Amino acid sequence: MDESSIWEEVLKNLQKELGESEIKTWLEPLTIGELRGDMITLTAPNKFYKKWADDKFLVYIKKAFNETLGIDADVTVVVGGVKRTSASEGTKKQSGAPVYGHKNGSGLNKDYTFENFVVGGSNEFSYSACEAVSEGQFMQYNPLFIYSGSGLGKTHLMHAVGNRILEKFPKMKVLYITSETFANDMINSLRTRKMEEFQNRYRTIDVLLFDDVQFLSGKQRTTEEFFNTFNALYDNQKQIIITSDKTPAEIPDMEERLKSRFSWGLIADIQAPSTEEKTAILMKRAEFMGLKLPGEVALFIAENMMTQNIRELMGALVRLSAFGSFHKRSMTIDLAKEALEKFIAKKDKVVSSEEIINAVCKYFGVKLADLRSKKRTKSISFPRQISMYMLREKQNMSLQEIGSIFGGRDHSTVLHAVNSIASKYDENKEIQLIISTLEKDLYS
Repeated sequence: MDESSIWEEVLKNLQKELGESEIKTWLEPLTIGELRGDMITLTAPNKFYKKWADDKFLVYIKKAFNETLGIDADVTVVVGGVKRTSASEGTKKQSGAPVYGHKNGSGLNKDYTFENFVVGGSNEFSYSACEAVSEGQFMQYNPLFIYSGSGLGKTHLMHAVGNRILEKFPKMKVLYITSETFANDMINSLRTRKMEEFQNRYRTIDVLLFDDVQFLSGKQRTTEEFFNTFNALYDNQKQIIITSDKTPAEIPDMEERLKSRFSWGLIADIQAPSTEEKTAILMKRAEFMGLKLPGEVALFIAENMMTQNIRELMGALVRLSAFGSFHKRSMTIDLAKEALEKFIAKKDKVVSSEEIINAVCKYFGVKLADLRSKKRTKSISFPRQISMYMLREKQNMSLQEIGSIFGGRDHSTVLHAVNSIASKYDENKEIQLIISTLEKDLYS
């Protein structure tokens, strides 16, 4: 049995311990680099795969080798040696011409780089995937689909990928575009009868960075064009990166055939940053702005700003800088309190997660046991979603922590509940009234 056949048998044995998606995503890309007695070396395509294999799967891999070969395997994972279409090979085929109808790299913000992106537990997964793509691991994660709430850094990462690729592989054709621009471009092309030019514009590139795909929902003609563009690029082994505020499955009014294609590659999320991460982000941005921001002031803003949105944090920093400059005062916590008074959470009363859940139960007249149960009737599921939303927004609890409170629900279920309320909040007066009433009862 050759090494390839051995690895296939190992993967089959791994199915007893791991799910199909885990094996397909993390283990199938590995290969046997060397097999010498009971010493086995696996080759990973990059350090991202190596880390996940070492941290998450090594014990299962060893067990599967033992079952396959009848040995006490000593397994090591190393990086390199996997034959893939490299970026350098890909660029040899490029003409070096600009993107058809666009200046190459048009739309990219040069200020968004990997160097000024703060990496933490909330975004490490997405960051590592983007970095791998930008270093030339094309088609490895294709498409790369990144989702998160608004203002958490997915657009920054997308621009960082584009900037890094143009830096390392200047002959590659990179295009960043939003779904709104794509839709408007298509409408204008239809009106002026220049659809062939439109199609050439988007189907003759090497890397497509497509932001906020969820806004294609319900736009049948635009979705059809994007579907065909996606297929053309994918079939020609061109890299596609897509962002959304929802998982593919959660995007409403989107064709299933397109949702399924979004799932062909890697789906990665960005969660709300922790207080420590927000502090680091503020310090990094202040350094970029040439602003001397004391650490204790950054921590105060991170702890007290009523937002998880990084763009709003950046706006607060600009306001603080302008306020200090106008009044000729140095950066202090007192200055931050004055400058950001309208945006600082009042902490007159500390409210626990239990108090929030009990307040929701009282408001809706439901039992706590029902909220934690598997019941999915609207009379139970809606209060449950409100509870999860408030725990996320008011307590800054992680998705895992919230899930454990509600009967061990998983990360994706909690995220769906939180996003469901958040997406309706601005337009739904009933939800606004419920939240404001609960806040008044809890915090006044």
